[in-house]
Amino acid sequence: MPGESSDWFVRPVFFVSDCESALHFYEALGFREAWRHDDGGVPVALQVNQRGIELILNRDAKRAGGGRLFVSLQRGEVGRLVETLAERGITVRDESWGMPVKSVRDPDDNDLLFYDDDLEQR
Repeated sequence: MPGESSDWFVRPVFFVSDCESALHFYEALGFREAWRHDDGGVPVALQVNQRGIELILNRDAKRAGGGRLFVSLQRGEVGRLVETLAERGITVRDESWGMPVKSVRDPDDNDLLFYDDDLEQR
């Protein structure tokens, strides 16, 4: 469209029942808190970042869960990620979404699906 920028800035939102609990989980995945909005000292929204992923966590227990984020990584990175997550006690599942992926589910049942070309070789 005329006058519009061709670059979009996208930040998915995962609904969670408790922002602090979700933050602890995402920190174990290697994310770091970028900002937060509190209401009466209780976080109602916060953003976590990691290597180009910016994810907003929004407290809404009625809508919590069911979100999915598909993350494509460079060849070999998923294997290294799986090893790191296993060391941290995070369960990683094998799934297929038309291609093999490694899946991690947060405490509210939001899914992060990781893919790289090495998964096709297995």
